[in-house]
Order: sequence, then structure tokens, then C-alpha cells
Amino acid sequence: MALDTLRKGAGKTFGLILVALLVVSFAIWGIADIFTGYGRQTLIKVGDTEISPQDYQRVQQDVLRAMSQDAGRSLSLQEARAAGLDTRVLERLVGGAAVDTHARHLGLSISDDAILAQIMKDPSFQDGAGNFSPLAFQSALRNIGMSEAGYLQTMREQNLRRQLLVTVGDAASSPQTLIDALNRFNEERRILKYVLVPKSAAAPAGKPAEADLKSYYDNHKQQFTLPEFRKVGLIAVTPETVKDELNITEADLKSTYDAKKDTLGQPERRRVQQIALPNMEEAEKIAAKIESGTDFVQAAKDLGLSEADIDLGTVTMKDLADPVVAEEAFKLEKDQVSKPITGKLGSVVLIRVTEITPGKIPTFEEAKADIEKDIAKERASGAIFDMHDKVEDELASGATLEEAAAKLKLDYQVVDQVDREGRKPDGSSVQAPALKDLLNGIFATDAGIENDPIDARDEGVVWYEVLGVTPEQLQPFDQVRDGVEKGWRSDATRNQVSKFAQKLVSELTSGSKTLEDVAKELGSDVLPTSALKRDDITVNVLPAAVQQAFTLPKGGFGSAASGVDEGRIVFQVDEIVEPPAVDERALKQLKSRIALLFSEDIIAEYFSELEQTYGVQINRQALSKLVGGGEEP
Repeated sequence: MALDTLRKGAGKTFGLILVALLVVSFAIWGIADIFTGYGRQTLIKVGDTEISPQDYQRVQQDVLRAMSQDAGRSLSLQEARAAGLDTRVLERLVGGAAVDTHARHLGLSISDDAILAQIMKDPSFQDGAGNFSPLAFQSALRNIGMSEAGYLQTMREQNLRRQLLVTVGDAASSPQTLIDALNRFNEERRILKYVLVPKSAAAPAGKPAEADLKSYYDNHKQQFTLPEFRKVGLIAVTPETVKDELNITEADLKSTYDAKKDTLGQPERRRVQQIALPNMEEAEKIAAKIESGTDFVQAAKDLGLSEADIDLGTVTMKDLADPVVAEEAFKLEKDQVSKPITGKLGSVVLIRVTEITPGKIPTFEEAKADIEKDIAKERASGAIFDMHDKVEDELASGATLEEAAAKLKLDYQVVDQVDREGRKPDGSSVQAPALKDLLNGIFATDAGIENDPIDARDEGVVWYEVLGVTPEQLQPFDQVRDGVEKGWRSDATRNQVSKFAQKLVSELTSGSKTLEDVAKELGSDVLPTSALKRDDITVNVLPAAVQQAFTLPKGGFGSAASGVDEGRIVFQVDEIVEPPAVDERALKQLKSRIALLFSEDIIAEYFSELEQTYGVQINRQALSKLVGGGEEP
């Protein structure tokens, strides 16, 4: 074998090896259903590259392993398929085969010597002296279930594909015009002034006719449709279930409290404001300005920053990413402004603490219950594992879930109706370990199907079975008439207020009224906003208003929903704050973003061209058998 030469090297522990292959969107590919011209072992054909069922199963294992890592636990094949496993496998196979076909037609290849040299240099396969370790390499292959030949081929494909895609996607330098446009889009701010228009300002909606209500009902059927409900049987084996077997003594509790009391309870929290400056010289200028009497927030606004921009929120010391800044923040007195701080990563900031909430260490009696739960979690794994085996043995012998629970003296819980969100018809929520994973499993199976238990990690193990399904159903008009009328009135009121607000905008635009006139008529005030970016919101000024404001010139008027009942605001763009010049760090980030966008477009065009050139054929009949009848890995 070509890798025999590696056995003469020397070892290191193996880190995680998962070959990151291509993920190509089906929206780009538009794969055709072509069923002719296949040998019995051909599942997919891209140009002259054929993919076998064995290739599919190998990639399926890779994708399943990656999905399990993302989920933080081992997924069953059933769970992974419900989360899109089959689509991901096809994407990788088709995308990789297309690039392989093109590389072969271009006469491109990578030699064994180059692949071997790369493997020899991989730190994952080296010992402490930096020499290749055959033991570590063999251990790695066993961990991912791959032969030497298979790994060599995978490395060759990976390298060839990467080189080809990097070459295709290599973008030219970003033009300055585009950089300026992006900087303006991201950093330009607008200051608005506005007046609240309450729903009471418009004419009332009136009484709806029966035809109006039925029309509203017909156009909003989803609003009056009950979701699908499922009747479920559950067994949950949790630390609480096996608590009596754990022998947790009072001495255990006190010993743990003494060891951990400094970490229990509530840590000190502070509300922190931060102004980031480009360098120490600028920071010292702003610090001197604040020391001479300028308010911290005003100093920030003078730099084009809003209060939201400088507010880090109420945080603990651990919440602050930079430990140097965190340490200084928790030394300050309330309302004290720091001297310029050079953070661990080189940034220079000024900070101020506006609120301090002292921490609290609980007494032993106050902490006792939580400590007992923590110890139970730590000790329960063995007892839960033993109970898991007992339940599985009972089920394997032919017992039902309810019978297994009765024999092992476990609680068999029946939930008569639960929807996909975990809610019962009365609006209350189902309580169960790993609820999100459990609900995914419940709605991915059917009545009468035996399902794998859910690993709830520290919370234990949950077995479940679907006992019945109630499909979603539209409630009859007569049963929901009051709700229909309420919805109609809400819509009608919004429309009335919108018309009234638009009339005000027309009067403001024509100059026949000022915003102050409108405020006086409504018995309200003209309210200002801070300088808002495109994605900012503030009280009463929601995304629709901000987006509209960025389409208007200075002095332009608009109207949008306020989020208060069915009310609206009418506003004026009071000031346009030009974006600051792009500093070097931000410029580098912008150029990288633009290059990435260019590369994505180019690669998308590349894949589209490959599909047109080579074609993609899938043996749907063979694929259906493989997907439908695959064994659990």
C-alpha cells in the first residue's frame, strides 16, 4: 500500500478528524430525475463519475457523525433524517463528484508523494519530538472507520477540490467605490423626530357586517386552525428517579458547600458603558474632555455613537470578554470614569460604571437543595445507566413501555395532547427532560412505532411512544366568531389609523402643517431619537420606520406602526449623520467580506456551469431503497 512508507515514522494523540467536503445547494444544482443508463451498482452519475451505494453509506456515516457533534450527542438515524441527513449526503456527493469530474477532464491530479508528505506533517499524527507516529495514525483511522487506502483517496479528493475551488473563487481586490458604499450602508445614521398617533385619533372602525367577518375568517384561516396534537406515553429516568440509590449524606452536602460556596449564589453585577477609541492618543483626548466636565454619554455622541452603542449592559466580571477591561471595570466606584485602558487584544477603551448590584453568598440552608441536585447529577449516571439497561431488556423481551414501567416501578406518564411547541390545548407546557429533542422525536415518528430513547445527558434518559395523532383542524366559524370579530376590528382600526397618519404626512410634506402643529392637535409632544443605523430600533421607532427613514432625504416625512396597540408614528428625518472614515481594521474586514461575497457568487456560477456541462443523474429507485431500508448505523 502507498501508505506503507508511513509505518516507519514515530506518535501523538489523535485530535478529531472529519474531512470537510463540499456542501452545494440544490437550489444551484436543480438535479434532474433521470433513470436510464445505470449499472446495478450506480446510484448517482455526474458526467462520467459514478457514485455507488457504498459511497453513499460512507458519506452518510461522515455526515451523521458531524450532525451528532453539532447536536452534542449521538443522533439516531431516524433523528438525523428528520433533520435533513439525506439531503446533506446528496449535496456532498453530487458537489464533490462534479468537481472531481472537472479536475479529471483538466488533467489535474495530486501525487502520492505530496499526500504522504502532508500526512507526515500533520501534528495530529506526531509524537512529542515532532516525528510521525504510526500508532496515532492507525488509531485515527480506527476512530473514523476508514482504511489507509480510503483515507489516502479522501485526502487526494479534499486537496484537489480545495485547490480547484480556491482558484475558481479567488476574487480581485475590492474597488474603493464599493467599499465606500458598504461603509455608508453600514455606518450612516439618521436622527428622527416624531409624534405618536394613537388609535383614538382616527375615526372608529364601525360595526362589521357578517360578510366582512366571514371574509376575514376565510383570509386568516391559519389564525383559527388548531395545531396537530399527539397523545404520548413517556418514561423519564432522571437523577430524581434514582435519588434513593445515591446515599447523599448531610456530610456530603456540607463538604460540597464549603468547597464551592464562593461560586454559589449571585456574583456582583455592574452596568458598564464603554467608548472604544482607535488609539491611546485619541483615548487620552476624550478622557481629558470628560475630566474637564463633558458627560460620558455626550462625549460618545460627539463621536457619532448612541447610548445603545456604548452600553454593555448589566454584566458579571466573567461576562466581559477582555479580562483586562473586566478587572478595571470591577475596581471602579459608581459613576467613576476609568483612565484609558489597553485591553488584552490591543483595543483602547474608556469605561464607566453606572450601577452596582452587590453579590450574595447563600447560607448552607439556602444552598442545600441546589447542592443536593448537583451531587445527584454527578452520582446518578451509573444508576441511570443500569436502569436504562433494565428498561431496554424489558422492551426487548416484548413488553410494552407501560408494562416495562410497571415492572420496574417507574412512572409511566401519559400526555393526552401536546403540539410541536410542547403546549397542551389549555396553553400550559409539558415538562420533560430534553424537551426540544423529545418533541422532535415525537413529531418525526408515528403511532405504533418503537423509538430509540432520548439521551437527556445530565437530566437522564427518556423513552417515548406516540399513542395517537389528532391532525390540525380549522375551527368552525361559529365557534370562533368572537375571535374573528376581534381580529377584524384590530385590522380595521390599523387601516383607519394608517389612513389618518398618511393624511398627516401629506399635509407635512406640502408644508401646510409642521410636526409641532400635529403634536399640538394630538395633545402630544415631538420626540427625538438617537442617531440610528439601518438595523437599530428604539422605543416607538420599529424596523419599518427606520428602513423607511433611510429612503428619505433630510427633512422628509414618513409614517409607520409604533407597536403600541394599533397606533402609529409620523416622523421627519431631522439629520443625516455621515459615516466616519473607515479605519484600517474595519477596512480590512470590509475587504474580506466583499471578497467572500465575490467568491461565493463566482463559485455558484462555477457549479451551475458544471451542471450544464456534465449533467446530474440520480437512480431514484435505487436511492429510495437505500434511504428507506438503511440499517441503523
